[in-house]
This record gives sequence, C-alpha cells and structure tokens, in this order.
Amino acid sequence: MIEKFKTACWFAQRPSFWPHALALVGRKLNNADRHERCRPEAAAWAADRAVTAEEALRRAGLFDPADGPFPSVPQELLAEAQDRARAAKVAMGGPADLDLLYASVILARPQCMVETGVAYGWSSLVILAAMERNGTGRLVSVDMPYVKRGNDPWVGIVVPEELRHRWTLIREPDRNGIDRAIAACGGTIDLAHYDSDKSYAGRSYGYPRLWKALRAGGTFISDDIQDNFGFRDFCAARQLPAQVTESGGKFVGLARRP
Repeated sequence: MIEKFKTACWFAQRPSFWPHALALVGRKLNNADRHERCRPEAAAWAADRAVTAEEALRRAGLFDPADGPFPSVPQELLAEAQDRARAAKVAMGGPADLDLLYASVILARPQCMVETGVAYGWSSLVILAAMERNGTGRLVSVDMPYVKRGNDPWVGIVVPEELRHRWTLIREPDRNGIDRAIAACGGTIDLAHYDSDKSYAGRSYGYPRLWKALRAGGTFISDDIQDNFGFRDFCAARQLPAQVTESGGKFVGLARRP
C-alpha cells in the first residue's frame, strides 16, 4: 500500500503524465494483462520467422547486395559509448538490434525519424551516427523517466555531444510524447522505432499513431515483439509482410508502409 501511495504521489507531481497514469488504471480494470500471458506463443511465432538483419532489410526492399556491403556499426563507436555508460548510476534497458537500426538509417536516409524509449541511448547513438554518416537527418526521441527511479540525469548518456545537434529528446510518456514528436517532424516521419511501452495495450496505442504519420515507403521497427502478439496482430490487420530479426535472445519486427 505504501508503494502504491508513493507511485501515486510521483505521478501527481507530473501533470503531463496523468493520461499515462489513467491508462495504467484502465488496463487493470479491463484485465488488459491477459494479452501478456501468451508470451511463449508470441516468442515461438517470432523465432519461426527470424532472419538476419541483412536478410530482413533485403526482403523489405531496402538492401540490395549488388549495391555494396551491408552497413555495420563502427565498433569504436560502441567502445567509446561503453565508457560513457559506466558513469550511469541507474541500471536501464539494454541495446536493441543496433545493426538493424544503423543499416536501416544508412539505407533509408530518413529526413526525420521518431523513436520511443531511450534509456542509456544505444539506439539513439547508432541512429544519430548513421545520420551523421549520411550527412542528413533528424531524430526526435520520446522517453518517460522510470517511475521513482531517478534515472533522468543518465537518459541518453552514451550519445556524445558531437551527435546531439541532430537530436531532440522529449521527456514524456507515449501519451502526449508521440504526438509531440510527430508534430516536431512536421506531421510526417520517414522511419519509426518503437521501444517504449511493451505491453499489448501500449503497442495498440503507439503503433497506429506512428504508422499514420509514416510516409509511403517509410519503415516501422519495433523491439521485443516476443512479449505478446501486438506486432503480429498489427501487421495482420493491415496485411503487411512482417520481417523479424533476433538480437541477444530478443526479437525485433520490421514492416514498411505501402
């Protein structure tokens, strides 16, 4: 009871987070957690379809081996980032499929991209590095602080100063934050990376908003699709070919807007 009270106080001090808090209450009342009980089946579905990042992007029409080698993340970039990550005082989530993200940005050359979920900033790092290599692009990221964890000072810590000129960080939950990020891109985005609220309900809220803003031919990427059937159902409802990659025992989904 005391912890619930502390959580309520934490949200009470942040009015822009109230829509997210109400959504969490609504999930409890509507038994939305039932969607998370099928994790083994969702993981099996993803595992059956998983291919390499190179193959996923080839199938999606973004990569042609005849055009040259598959783009790969510079290892010195990651080594320097590891040094910065050690300064963080709060443990946060691990990296996504960095090779997939880096190559996607190099190949798609997005002018404006939205990502949800930052934590240490591993995804932000490789996205911004790819944009810098391209010589074009802007990233707008949405990140909600961990409840009662005090992680704010270390969000995005692995991103060096020289890459931050292409980056806008919105410290909000997906509710409010996604709409603000899309607006910051002028209402249309070229690439979306979803790595925030992994619940089925969270995906059901965030996926359609990002998808609606995605331009024709734009790319949508979602992390941790093994948690539930949110990504599968989203693609099935729109009859989209779903590409899946595996990274560190987790699965990432990719789809392109027709």
